Amino acid sequence: MDKIKRHAALPALAAAIAILVALAASTYQAKDSGTFEVRDLLGSREAIGDVVIRGELRDGVHQTRFRIEEGRIRADTELFEQPKQAYLYRYVPGSPVRYGGMEYFVQNESSMHTITSRRITEQGYSIPVGSAEVVPPPMRRDPEDPNDGVRLANPPEYGLARIGDSVYYTVPVSSRSIGSSAIYELKFYQWGFRTGIDPQDYAHRKLADIPLDANESGQGTGIEILGLEAVGDRLALIFAENGALHVRSYDVHTGEPLGEATVPEFRLPAREGDSGASGVASFYEGYEAYPDHERSTLTLNFRRGSSVANRIDMTALSFGFSGGVKLADRTDLSFSDGEEDTYSGISLLSYRDGKLYAIRSYRGPETEQPRALFDIVRPKHLYAYVYEQSRLIYKGEIVTDWNEDNIRAYNQSPYQGSFGYDQTDYRYFTNIVVE
Repeated sequence: MDKIKRHAALPALAAAIAILVALAASTYQAKDSGTFEVRDLLGSREAIGDVVIRGELRDGVHQTRFRIEEGRIRADTELFEQPKQAYLYRYVPGSPVRYGGMEYFVQNESSMHTITSRRITEQGYSIPVGSAEVVPPPMRRDPEDPNDGVRLANPPEYGLARIGDSVYYTVPVSSRSIGSSAIYELKFYQWGFRTGIDPQDYAHRKLADIPLDANESGQGTGIEILGLEAVGDRLALIFAENGALHVRSYDVHTGEPLGEATVPEFRLPAREGDSGASGVASFYEGYEAYPDHERSTLTLNFRRGSSVANRIDMTALSFGFSGGVKLADRTDLSFSDGEEDTYSGISLLSYRDGKLYAIRSYRGPETEQPRALFDIVRPKHLYAYVYEQSRLIYKGEIVTDWNEDNIRAYNQSPYQGSFGYDQTDYRYFTNIVVE
């Protein structure tokens, strides 16, 4: 009897292996069964015919690379032999900023700003390697002013920029700062060895002085440094002064100013001494920066207050840095295509050849409220917008049937409690490029 059982087990094992092989083959073939298409929602697709839009839809076990060229889309899916950890990075105010394989964190104290450089490993975590310190300028004190304690116009990391291996920093001071600030090329000492160094050996190179006289006059709103950006081999200082936005370019070798562009009617909210005309839009201090080093352009995206529910209002300002600084384009943007995905969403602007290209992703509307309790699993939609002379001339959606991951959420027990937000398990758009 035992001999019969042993012989009977062999066909059962073979059948089980055959089932597993069939399932594996079916799964592998399914990688090419997804659909990707460009769906035109407004205007002609010819508007994107001059550029290439490429990117990925991925999770920890697969990635689908897509490419739109001359208005046609191609997609190719790769299944990983082993699951890969998803290293999703999205900057939020107060977090480190990344340049290449490094990230930089600024510790903001009243008497000292400490910048820590960290090397990003292949495993996705970072290791501290260096530190640098910058003393902020003094402040004008007025205990009766409700803004007396506001030291910075933006989070301190807005003052960081990197060109090649050189890191530059300026304190993004508010209008409370007086005296003089500066742009420095930082010299880092080895992290963790502060007590054993001679400060003279790690003195920063002062690239340029930034006078803050406008903050001492008591007239107007003064000067506020919003940030520092790199455009090719130049630095761009972004600052607001008396109701206008200024972008000033510097040579990184000599510190000489190379030009300046001014955008009038640029008001920051609730500023002391602001006597601007009513009805002029105000802009939030935080901005998104999109440099194009090859074309020597910089696009700054500022948010505006919106009077319409569920609508995002912005203004994109594109500057050219060839032969100085020039405002090349100003476009007001309004988006209402879904809920903004602040966790894994895409936001990209690219100005080229007189057109502004915007790529943005949103979470789809909740259609099964009782079942989908977690917003991360809702379908992700990726849109392309094209503006010319401040007018929307094209809108399209990159449509795929692989943009949702709701099966686990729908079948999860309500008694399980927590729900993981690990991007290894859930698909997201990433590495979107317009070229």
